[in-house]
Amino acid sequence: MYAVIKTGGKQYRVAAGDKIKVESVAAEVGATLTLSDILMVANSEQVMVGTPILNGATVSATVVSQGRHDKVKIFKMRRRKHYQKHQGHRQNYSEIFITAISDGAGHTVASDAAPVIKARPDDLTKIEGVGPKIAQVLVSNGITTFAQLATAEPTAVQEMLKKASGRFNLAKSDTWAEQAELAAAGKWDALKKRQDELDGGVTK
Repeated sequence: MYAVIKTGGKQYRVAAGDKIKVESVAAEVGATLTLSDILMVANSEQVMVGTPILNGATVSATVVSQGRHDKVKIFKMRRRKHYQKHQGHRQNYSEIFITAISDGAGHTVASDAAPVIKARPDDLTKIEGVGPKIAQVLVSNGITTFAQLATAEPTAVQEMLKKASGRFNLAKSDTWAEQAELAAAGKWDALKKRQDELDGGVTK
């Protein structure tokens, strides 16, 4: 069984077990959604089409992550006017996992698989010594949360920085794991006290 749903002004063909990215939905990661704007439901026996919405039909989904698409670059130029303008935009999205489809006539198909919830990335720049560009290096190597940084070996982190372009290998990551452990535990006062003892992530 599959359905055609409408959300965020767009239409999507979905089946139980599918994972799709839709326009941003105001819901926390792990929240359950019930989509009722169903345009069509088809199974092995019949195809039901709404006018335009199919009454009684629903699609259940779970929010597995919230994120932003790759940047779309915008460039404007007026020749012989010495005018150039560069802009960029990153659209927010919600990634949802389709758990079940109901056609409103007593037929329901559910997914056998469970949704894999993705941890929301933390703001790694809250760690003393980690700037936006170093944070990007860490994220590109799979370190997106304070908990992951807290358990990462300092030598492995230093190797990541060394392989990255630029002068990131000059950064000292000795205290990052300690700071990240406090941040992961929500001990912000203790983290601030520890950072007061640091200068660029290094003990004064």
